[in-house]
Amino acid sequence: MEVQRLRLFILWTAMALLGTTLAFAATIPLPPTEIVEGPTSSFDVANYGSMPVNATAGNITQLVISGIGQTKAWQGYYGNITGSITLDDANNFTFYNWSSAEPQGQIYATLTNTVAWLSVDCLDYADLVVSEAYVEGYYGINSNHVDGIAETFNQTDHPIFQVGSINMTACPTTYIFQNDLYQQSNYVNVLLWDTTNVVNGWIYTTLIENKSVNSTNDLICYNGEECDFQIMVNENGHGTDTDPTTYYFWVELL
Repeated sequence: MEVQRLRLFILWTAMALLGTTLAFAATIPLPPTEIVEGPTSSFDVANYGSMPVNATAGNITQLVISGIGQTKAWQGYYGNITGSITLDDANNFTFYNWSSAEPQGQIYATLTNTVAWLSVDCLDYADLVVSEAYVEGYYGINSNHVDGIAETFNQTDHPIFQVGSINMTACPTTYIFQNDLYQQSNYVNVLLWDTTNVVNGWIYTTLIENKSVNSTNDLICYNGEECDFQIMVNENGHGTDTDPTTYYFWVELL
């Protein structure tokens, strides 16, 4: 009888350990295996010629002026992604993998190289610590700037998605342009927050736009090219600040 009880104890212990191991197998975002930076393009004043207006002595003339200026608060990234779902052990030996030229999932950009992914939630503009004003102040954005955080991420209608095993719903949302036009269907960007980091834990997020199974046709991005993702992050270019901001990119494939 004692031998049988011992065997049962060993069996239940083994099953409990196995269950613990499987529980920790839940996916979380990982750093990309490679990032290749392509060409960078910015505002070119040469695209806008001078606008002469004649002045005649004694006249008073009404003018309606329309102008344009480059943002000093945002940087955009776009491109393509390939990847694979893999069954690896702790030493990165592969038991099996499933490669995909058109993976689905999310891309994240953070200010830190460590994130508590099991503690991620929507960024809350009204939070007492990491508020809209706090994040804007981090990048030198004033409350009256039209390209502020809340003015940009001014919706909450993104598709429901998971970070690890946590559902994200009704987070601050915006949509990147397609073919030089505003739209609200694709290239959704979402603001999240690592709630354990009250210094700089906000997370810029985009959903990879590979919606068609077994299709290699990508959507049209902002400039008429095909791409898998478009993501926008903050950067302080106000005044004399010329220092770049370093971001760490993460990928979560489905």
